[in-house]
Amino acid sequence: MAVIALALAVTLGVQHMRAIDAEAQAIARVQAIRIASKLDGWTSDDARRNALASALSRNAPTQRAILHRNDAADLVVDSGRRLAPERTLHIWTNTAEGDLETISDGTATHERRVTGLLMTLLLCAGVMIAFAFARRALERNVIAPVEHVRERIDGFLHPRHAAMTKGGDTLHDIDTLLDELVDLRKRHDAALADALRQRLQDIARNTRFVEQVGDHFRQPLQALSLFVAGMQPGDDLRQRAVLGQMRSSLTRLGELLDGLLEMARFDAGAVEPASVDLIASDLFVRGRAAIEADATRLGVEVHWRGGRLPLRTDPVLFGELLQRLVANAVLSTPHGRVLVAIRRRGDAIRLEVRDNGMGLEPGLQTRVFEEFMRLPGHPGYGLALAVARRITDTLGGRIGVRSSPGRGSLFWAEFDGMAIGAASRATTALSRHPAL
Repeated sequence: MAVIALALAVTLGVQHMRAIDAEAQAIARVQAIRIASKLDGWTSDDARRNALASALSRNAPTQRAILHRNDAADLVVDSGRRLAPERTLHIWTNTAEGDLETISDGTATHERRVTGLLMTLLLCAGVMIAFAFARRALERNVIAPVEHVRERIDGFLHPRHAAMTKGGDTLHDIDTLLDELVDLRKRHDAALADALRQRLQDIARNTRFVEQVGDHFRQPLQALSLFVAGMQPGDDLRQRAVLGQMRSSLTRLGELLDGLLEMARFDAGAVEPASVDLIASDLFVRGRAAIEADATRLGVEVHWRGGRLPLRTDPVLFGELLQRLVANAVLSTPHGRVLVAIRRRGDAIRLEVRDNGMGLEPGLQTRVFEEFMRLPGHPGYGLALAVARRITDTLGGRIGVRSSPGRGSLFWAEFDGMAIGAASRATTALSRHPAL
């Protein structure tokens, strides 16, 4: 583009100077014709000389007129002004008296030529300056970022190898690197697909294993339970005690098996949540029925808040999480009170189970969701809260506890994006629950 612009500038300058010469020639020729017309009608040389002198005075650029005659000497009329030979214009005109040569002053034409040449040079210099600025701007705004992108891609693809040498075709290098990126992406997608297929196979295999283990263990346990249930100890108090211990052990063994199998199902990835729209009170009904017997036996008052709150979740998994947290609170608070609340925080749902029981020591709070971590005064094997944590993880939430020894505990689980509809004052007011 710079070469084209320079060529156009030079061509324009040449055409301009040619136009100046043509214009000067045309003016000198017109003046020569006017001067030649003054020679008609004169018979003496003095009259012709006077006519030429008068014509020269009226056509100032023409400084000299020479009438070349074949049968007489040349007739020369000069204005007396000295002209530089290189700045004169000579025009020849045919007349009845002979050939008339007029010599005009070309100083103005010369000055116009010099001015045109300077303008052409300035235009060429402007083109070169614009080219230099454009090239620098192009390097700074286009070439340098493209080079930086090439180096970044090269560094990403070849972190342990020497980078490509500079000075080559950057676009070709980028195209080569992009081909490598495409190939790398294809290999990554293939590896990811293989890993996913392997993971699905592992999940299916682990699911079958859990189901087979459950079947193999449940069958003898059920048979043993039926056998023990059919035993009649009679009036022997020792046999009655042994039989009661056997029944209690079988019950606890069944609960342990259920807890282990449930954790295995979650760890194997065999549990997939199926979310539906529901009202919190639907979950409260199931939770209240599950813990009603234990709450009555231990004399615990259970209060429920937020039953009108709509949410979208898996009712089975969320209901099981609610049941485990409430059962844990009831067992921790004999003859106390438990508050169960489902609150809305923006688009999140927060489940809170608060009790005024014995509370937890700080060292126990960090381990309460681990497997086989038994809380003080709780029967069982310490699997309920471990399963609750796995349920929360499966639903994509977070679970935690805040507790003060002797003042009770607050177990909470929060789930983003589970709330339905816009927040209202009623749901916001639920965060201000009455004190226990």
